[in-house]
Amino acid sequence: MNRIWALVKMDLRNSFRLSAFKEKIKNREDIVHIIIVIVALLSLLPTYYLLVSGLSNIYDIYLNIGQKSMFLLTGILLSQMIVLFFGILYVMSKYYFSSDLNILVPLPLRPKEIVGAKFVSLLVYEYITVLPILLPFIIIYGIKTDVNILYWLYSLATIFFVPIIPLCISSILVMFFMRYTNIGGRKDLLRTIGYIILIIVLIVFQLKLQSISQRAIVDEDFLYKLITDSTILVRSLGIVFPPSMWAALSLSNLSDISGLLYILLFVAVSILIFFIMLFLSDRVFFKGLIGNLEVSTSGKGAEVRLEDFQRSSLPYVAIAMKEIKMLIRTPVYLMNSIGGVIIVPIVMILPFFMGDQESINLLRNLLKNNQQLVNLIGVGFITLLGIVNNVCSTTFSREGKNMWIQRTLPIDPRDQIKGRILSSIIVQTVGIIVLYGSLAYLGALTLEGIFIIGILGILGSIPTGEIGMIVDAYRPLLHWDNPQRAMKQNLNVLISMGIGALYILGIGLLAYKLMDIINIFVIYIIIALIFILSSLILYRGLKKVIEMTLANLE
Repeated sequence: MNRIWALVKMDLRNSFRLSAFKEKIKNREDIVHIIIVIVALLSLLPTYYLLVSGLSNIYDIYLNIGQKSMFLLTGILLSQMIVLFFGILYVMSKYYFSSDLNILVPLPLRPKEIVGAKFVSLLVYEYITVLPILLPFIIIYGIKTDVNILYWLYSLATIFFVPIIPLCISSILVMFFMRYTNIGGRKDLLRTIGYIILIIVLIVFQLKLQSISQRAIVDEDFLYKLITDSTILVRSLGIVFPPSMWAALSLSNLSDISGLLYILLFVAVSILIFFIMLFLSDRVFFKGLIGNLEVSTSGKGAEVRLEDFQRSSLPYVAIAMKEIKMLIRTPVYLMNSIGGVIIVPIVMILPFFMGDQESINLLRNLLKNNQQLVNLIGVGFITLLGIVNNVCSTTFSREGKNMWIQRTLPIDPRDQIKGRILSSIIVQTVGIIVLYGSLAYLGALTLEGIFIIGILGILGSIPTGEIGMIVDAYRPLLHWDNPQRAMKQNLNVLISMGIGALYILGIGLLAYKLMDIINIFVIYIIIALIFILSSLILYRGLKKVIEMTLANLE
């Protein structure tokens, strides 16, 4: 246990870079960056306040139908589902692609000690994620309901154990996934494809369970049960994820022994699955790790030919290909970029696949009668994917400690911009194809829509990509211990998303206002002009920022 605790302290120190933060405080330029970050976070508070106010109204709705315990289930279930789905990606990066593995693996440490330490470090991250989501639900329920001190004690236990079960499930899934995909020279591609399939299967499973639970509550006696049983909704919908149901029932049944039994069950299962995860890690962790720490020195990769040195290509094309190869070689990058672009459209269409035929036909008729609106939404969606794929907003951060190489290369900043934007557009084409397939299934894809969504979507992806590059070039995250930090745990992504979302929202509102005034094809031209002009303006600013960053690079 002492060794695990020592590993935890080391991992937390490296993950949060506390020593580096102390050094930054001493540097004036870094203090300005910290202030900008704080201001950006504070700017989100009004939106957060509106969301919390909306939750208060939701509680009143549940209270009016006598199902206020459902309010707690909503918050707990939402928190655990977020940990489960995003935890898969965090676990894969932390367990298998951290730079400290080269040091830890040769040491006389058992796999469960390495995994246990990294699990605790991830758990700290999950608390930071879960608290802003779960606390409003617990506080609103506690204030608006006549509760005693026991409620707040149960709440503390609930908050502490909420991320453990989903994070353990994510850990077990990833360890077995890495163990049985660690084959052949194409294991990175196999793992990426498998990861996407795994996420889709989990989502389908959740939707199926939710569908079953919803059908279970719609019976002849449902209204009677709704009136006489204040926990009918929680127990019926809790089948989606039973631990969430146990936590919600423990907080809503404070007056009898069942509340204590539910919280004990929730805590006991959390502890049990944690030890099961450690037990399994001793048997499969190293088997999945073999291959990630190896360096190939034979085969085709070792053959050097004169023709390889005689090949030449345009500088921006070489930069784009280098970016794409970096994404493909690093599964964490590939999953964060292409994985998200593929999964988001599929997740949006899955409920329609699983719905009844009558609902699908109704939606198809609605889309066919509003084809121009579908085209505009498609353009906005593709442009939004340009932010979601994180390719541009992490393009310099992904270079890491090798960023100095970019300064020595005889490549003009203009080619740096073109090449990195081109790599983002290549990723975008995957999202466009998936969106086309989704719209085709719903019968909402026309020849006109193919051109409008494709052309305007790509044009819109250029300025949003430039926004991300400006943010990342101005404050690149070059010191990280695992590739996950360069993308998902990079604040530049959040800042870029915020600015890019405002940009898209502004253009969307303008298009909506103009729809009843001028012809739709004129609106398409106006949007294209806005995209082109903003791209040129941002291009000039981005070129200066890149030149400044490279000049100041140590």
